Amino acid sequence: MRSKLIFWPAVLGAMAVLVKAYERWYFPRDPARTVDPDATIVSPADGRIVYVADVAEGSVPIAVKGESAIPLDDIVKGQPRPSQGVLIGIFMSPFDVHYQRSPISGIVEEVSYHPAPYNYVMGSMFLRNLFRIQPMYARSPHIVANERNIVHISGRDRDAYVVQIADQQVNKIDCYVKPGDEVRAGQKLGMIRRGSQVDLFLPGIVSSDLPGLAVGDKVQAGATTLLSRPA
Repeated sequence: MRSKLIFWPAVLGAMAVLVKAYERWYFPRDPARTVDPDATIVSPADGRIVYVADVAEGSVPIAVKGESAIPLDDIVKGQPRPSQGVLIGIFMSPFDVHYQRSPISGIVEEVSYHPAPYNYVMGSMFLRNLFRIQPMYARSPHIVANERNIVHISGRDRDAYVVQIADQQVNKIDCYVKPGDEVRAGQKLGMIRRGSQVDLFLPGIVSSDLPGLAVGDKVQAGATTLLSRPA
């Protein structure tokens, strides 16, 4: 009996030490990233691709609210958005690097924060991602409901919208840029603390323009090329 009384406090103490170590050293890690000089679009986040959806007439063909499609404006909130393009969802587990980087080079046109009355936990997406259960976005109301920050970047050839989506356990969405700033592809844009999701909306192209990208792929912010210059 005495050994059991000693065992559980020791286990709890060890777990508390691991949590503190994670919060202080592992989670805020910021590894250097090298951007391919031929890349025109790079991943804005570390994590796993949970959807690559072609947007048509302002509608995204993913079932989140019990419907076969949802309005793009429910994800990329704020101003009216282009009605055609491709939407890429990237889920970041608590073990991924949590800094976001610019997917293209250009000028920051908009930074808009959108609070939410309630943040849903991303538990379903975490488990479906862990066990590779398709579709990975099923039972994930956070995609449209949770608080988010939108960064619109206008480049020479195309625009990009980076959507930082907060998890229930997130305590802050950091954004390091403001309208008028010039950014390079792979430059840090911000950080979401703890597990979360980042979406990338690219107007004017379709998923077939990104042949190397597929649901289930692991990507790294800045280091993973989504589109290169023609040879």
